[in-house]
Amino acid sequence: MAISKTSAVVLSDQIDKKQVKYLNKDYSEFKKNLVDFSKFYFPDTYQDFSDASPGSIFIDMASYVGDVLSYYTDNSFKESLLAYAEERENVVAIAQGLGFKPRLTSPSFCKVALSALVPADSDGNLDTRFLPRIAAGSSFGATTQFDAGTFLTDDICDFGDSENRTVQIFSLDGGTDLPSTYIVTKICKVVSATTKTLEYNVGSPTKFLKIAVTDDNVVEIQSVVDSEGNTWYEVDNLSQDYRFEDVLKSPIGSTTAPLYTIKSVKANRRFITRLNRNNKIELVFGSGTGDLSDVYENPDYKSVYDQQYLQNMTNVSLDTLNFTNSNSFGLAPGNTTLTITYRVSNGLRSNVPSGTISKIVNINTLNETRTLSASDLATFNTMVSSITVINEEPATGGLNNPTTEQLRQSAIGFVNAQGRIVTTQDYENRVLSMPSKYGAVAKAFAMKDDAISDIEKFTKAAEGTRRTASVDDDILYVTDDAVNNNINLYMLGYDSDRRLTVLNNDVKTNVKKFLKGYRMMTDRINILDAFRVSIGVNYTIVTYRGFNSYEVLAKCSDAVSKYFDIDNWNINQPILMDDLLLTIATIEGVQSVTNIDVVNKYQQRNGRDYAPYSYDVSSDGGNRSNNIIYPSTDPCIFELRYPENDIVGTALQ
Repeated sequence: MAISKTSAVVLSDQIDKKQVKYLNKDYSEFKKNLVDFSKFYFPDTYQDFSDASPGSIFIDMASYVGDVLSYYTDNSFKESLLAYAEERENVVAIAQGLGFKPRLTSPSFCKVALSALVPADSDGNLDTRFLPRIAAGSSFGATTQFDAGTFLTDDICDFGDSENRTVQIFSLDGGTDLPSTYIVTKICKVVSATTKTLEYNVGSPTKFLKIAVTDDNVVEIQSVVDSEGNTWYEVDNLSQDYRFEDVLKSPIGSTTAPLYTIKSVKANRRFITRLNRNNKIELVFGSGTGDLSDVYENPDYKSVYDQQYLQNMTNVSLDTLNFTNSNSFGLAPGNTTLTITYRVSNGLRSNVPSGTISKIVNINTLNETRTLSASDLATFNTMVSSITVINEEPATGGLNNPTTEQLRQSAIGFVNAQGRIVTTQDYENRVLSMPSKYGAVAKAFAMKDDAISDIEKFTKAAEGTRRTASVDDDILYVTDDAVNNNINLYMLGYDSDRRLTVLNNDVKTNVKKFLKGYRMMTDRINILDAFRVSIGVNYTIVTYRGFNSYEVLAKCSDAVSKYFDIDNWNINQPILMDDLLLTIATIEGVQSVTNIDVVNKYQQRNGRDYAPYSYDVSSDGGNRSNNIIYPSTDPCIFELRYPENDIVGTALQ
């Protein structure tokens, strides 16, 4: 009896505390564990576990349900991970949640040559009154077997601007033999796109109003304007309170002045774009009423934090893009009609070959014609009707709707970059990517503010112990000073002759405002002018017999000129004399290079404006070692400013 009583106690404990295994994943595991569970906990209730028994049917059904639920649990978890999701809808949703904006399609880009017959004045010179200014949005067509869509100009194409413009005599006056007509050609950029509009009637204000654009190949939303004339602006996210506004600025006074300056403007009427579940572009508007004050030109970073942040620093994050403390996420439109202007593109079909963009669809000019006389107006209209277009290069960049895998990889790359400036290379790349309308930065170099002083300290210490120092002695030069987060950003631009020059204050101000939305809050940027070192090259060669010495010299000088092409040189790049020598030695007809030297050119000489700084590049100077000419401690760039005059070659035979 005692043994039976003890057994009853153990059985009761087992029934109250049944062990359930949660590691089952598939049908066979579920069935095996259900059978074991029944045998262990219900040995007297059911004992027939053959496949034909009624009990096995219920165990099979439970195993089936468990297997299905296990699959959907695993699949749901997998679909929540960007790296492993397979459903396109899930990849898009996760990517957009991380801030990435997928595109339905991508347009193609290319340069076209616009030519016009412009009359000459009474002296035979080009009459600048009739040089056209073609408005942005002028459209052209391509002659292809399939519909490539239209190509639009994104910027004003001003024939009065001499950059990327050629002028040739087209005809002469029979009486005076002076030019009567010129053919003027201007290179402009075009994008494959067609502009469309959509009107949407909005009733009472709705929080986070969503408007879907029904076209499948939308490239961008150009503008949203309500019936009261208010403009709604696209932002990266609805919590972003500001935007950059372009303010037209006259470029007169400096060859490097920008066309526009950047102005920080509060954007209360704002929206974001995203892809919805139907793979359509969807506009999402704000949710509140907000403050209607718009302009604040100098946002204060002190306003980024508030009392909530000071009281609970661990849970409240700072946003360097958010200059105001608004919780409304922008205005919600109501009782109005929104006119949405957007662009569509034909994707891959817009990648047309060269010579196919030759049709004028629509040209709008911005010239002031009200002051022209009737005869001059007729001449102007004749000039406009003579405009032709041709693309000398193929249009490239057009893509159709990206695949799911392309979306995934693009989103992963975006998340890793985070749109922030972290390294010095990030600063350089971000500055060089600034739109040219704000001023073109040709060269950029970033370094820590304390890097120069560290180099000087290391150099002095190394010079003092050069004879006795071991390979491990450099650890003595490492200091443990306070962290200096200042970044020195050295920049240069081009003048109208594509020679290096310093940038004016307008461009520097634009760079400062352009970087505000990307830099780390703890970084302070010092925008400085890089130094220019003007150089010349002298060389002597021995040519093979049978070769014309003058032709060989011309080829060598051309090779040196290409070697020092300013597009190939960056700030703080050294001159490798061995590479320069090899460049000359490989020219056909050169037997040997007996001498090659780089000399410094500075100040005004023979009417040429060299850099004002003298820099020792001589063979026995302190800046040359082991056939390498090193840049200065303060970042500089070497420039062969006048290759037609400063490359001097001598040929012996």
